[in-house]
Amino acid sequence: MNYSALVNKMIVLFLTLAVGYLAARRKLMNEDTNRHLSRLLVNVANPMLILASVLKGEHPLSNVQVLQLTLVAACGYFVLIALSFLLPKLLRVPADRAGTYRFLFIFSNVGFVGYPIVQALFGDGAMFYVTIYVMAFQLFVWSYGVHLIADPGAKFQFRWDILKRPCLIAAVLAYTLYFTGLQLPAVIGQAVSYVGDLTSPISMLIIGCALAQMKLSRVFSNWRLYVLAAIKMIAIPIAAFYSLRPFLHDQLLLGIAVIMLCMPSATNTTIISYEYGGDGELASSGIFLTTLLSIASIPALMYLLFR
Repeated sequence: MNYSALVNKMIVLFLTLAVGYLAARRKLMNEDTNRHLSRLLVNVANPMLILASVLKGEHPLSNVQVLQLTLVAACGYFVLIALSFLLPKLLRVPADRAGTYRFLFIFSNVGFVGYPIVQALFGDGAMFYVTIYVMAFQLFVWSYGVHLIADPGAKFQFRWDILKRPCLIAAVLAYTLYFTGLQLPAVIGQAVSYVGDLTSPISMLIIGCALAQMKLSRVFSNWRLYVLAAIKMIAIPIAAFYSLRPFLHDQLLLGIAVIMLCMPSATNTTIISYEYGGDGELASSGIFLTTLLSIASIPALMYLLFR
């Protein structure tokens, strides 16, 4: 693992977040800007990044290992959802905010931050394996995740319309290209990668801009978010590492499964809060604080577990 590249990447992401914050303070960005950028991110940039992940032509894992990792990703979400029911009581969260805290706990920034982190650690050839987690993420976040924000008190029902989401369609196409070995013309791959590379910068600008709309004292004084971050980004990855190590003997396979659990809370928390009337301030606070803490926690945890 390339730890120096990982640290550099985390610093770059944070500095980009700072640019978004300063731009908003200078009135160059605002909440409307965030809404438009969020739509661009979800419907254009991120789907292109998903497709770009498979166009490198490198397959470090076998097809059987890919299916194994797919099962691990899906099961991981079921475990996180089950554990999230304990969170409101543990943190003594008011009922009207329980859904947002559970969302912040379950869903991580696998698509926007996961790609550059895995690329820094394992190289371009490993980027497709983030797509496995992105596909699971898309299925769960636009069904159960929306339920948590929009109507957490009601009975959950799966929403079939999520199958039309651009990111999910892109993930299915990426799977098809991976398993069939089909190759697109190089110029198409370059164009797809060029647009997809906008994903991480835009997501960090959105977080920085959202942060500028809040009082920093309220962000850093919320003790519940610190506890959530410690459980989500330290305790859960460590438990997963020791639970999965007897079954996942390939270091790359195990590394990707664990690093995905180390990611900060998903930017979609704010995006979905904007769309479905959730607590946008709490969502943005959670995303910013977990992202800030992840700059130290991800390199430290990867070094301790995989050195």
